[in-house]
Amino acid sequence: MKTKRIGILPQLNQNMDFITLTERHLNEWLHVLDNLRDAHAPIDQLTYCREQVTRLQRDLYQLRNN
Repeated sequence: MKTKRIGILPQLNQNMDFITLTERHLNEWLHVLDNLRDAHAPIDQLTYCREQVTRLQRDLYQLRNN
């Protein structure tokens, strides 16, 4: 049986560039990090989230400087 995903992810604008997409992902991960801190999440969850934020910041820096 095949399932169909509907309404889970917003439709991406076809004209969205990589910088805008990376900024959006970075903002979402920063929001997650804030929520994890507020909830006093376990260290491993905070660490993983910080690693994602760092990766996206590095990607954004590289995209802007190319």
